[in-house]
Amino acid sequence: MPFVFTCLAGLVLGLAPPAFSTHGASALKNIAVSENFYGVDIIDHQAWIVGYYGTILHSSDRGKSWEVQSSPTQSSLFNVRFVSPLKGWIGGSYGTVLHTTDGGKNWRAQAVGTTEHLFAADWLEETHGWLVGSRGTTVRTEDGGRSWSASTLPGDFTFSGIKFISATRGWMVGEFGAIFQTKDGGKSWVKQKSPVEVSFSSGASQNLFALLFTARTEGYAFGLDGIVLKTRDGSRWEIIRQRESANSAGATDHLFAAAVFNGRIFVVGERGTLLQSDPDTGNWRQVDLQIPRLSLNGIAIGKDGFGLTVGNRGLVLRTEDGGKTWKRLKIDPQLKTRNAFPLP
Repeated sequence: MPFVFTCLAGLVLGLAPPAFSTHGASALKNIAVSENFYGVDIIDHQAWIVGYYGTILHSSDRGKSWEVQSSPTQSSLFNVRFVSPLKGWIGGSYGTVLHTTDGGKNWRAQAVGTTEHLFAADWLEETHGWLVGSRGTTVRTEDGGRSWSASTLPGDFTFSGIKFISATRGWMVGEFGAIFQTKDGGKSWVKQKSPVEVSFSSGASQNLFALLFTARTEGYAFGLDGIVLKTRDGSRWEIIRQRESANSAGATDHLFAAAVFNGRIFVVGERGTLLQSDPDTGNWRQVDLQIPRLSLNGIAIGKDGFGLTVGNRGLVLRTEDGGKTWKRLKIDPQLKTRNAFPLP
């Protein structure tokens, strides 16, 4: 699985804590706002961002101001999901799972039975949750995190995307372009036919990084070289965007995360890629952004059109109109724990 870890290098390189001088406190502030961000979630008017060195940022006013929430870990944090305004979960490196029941005022670590990196997660309501990651690792709970079951799929896959449409049926994607489906809540997984899957022995790289379902059986998978797959029945997958058919600038950049709003799909990826789909024609276009060519790693859009996308070196973009326009947020490097900084 060397290529997946190369693409996820920004996530894994932050696993070991850096050394600090006597100015360690200032360095910690800078890490919170200037290093890589990997995951973002929005619920109502609140938002959370997670990333390198255990960073957790929180906004209670639609991204207009922010605070650093106290984190019990220095591990890299890859995904964040809130199932209610108060209850949330975070997954990260070395089996890190954090849980809050008070909106992030207090985060507590939970043991889930693995020390593998947990790159992706999905939750249904407050009870059913799944996390997947390196070396074929899957962990799941059916009781809101009171107990966890960990298992390993054979094949040494790294999984980086997972999505459930019910408590029993879900999919996950990852290394070698593999797609797996479960119909029993993750107790067992069956490989589906993938139009981009390659064997380990081939030496080729064709990895899938993200999943998005816009209906119960209509889903999309995103990955290497700008590839996009679609299923209309949850069983058969077809290529709807690939390198040969993409002719715009940045059309072959890797795609890492996706969100949907009012029928339009937004996908983010390396080198500042932010694609938007046209629901009428099925075409994809790069959104015009005046930003550095840094990787965008996560995206979330709320029900009313407030959205965020996050990336490397503290890059954060904000929309208030459902993705029609995006503006970069400048985060104050002197941000202190629970001291808000203004949106410029």
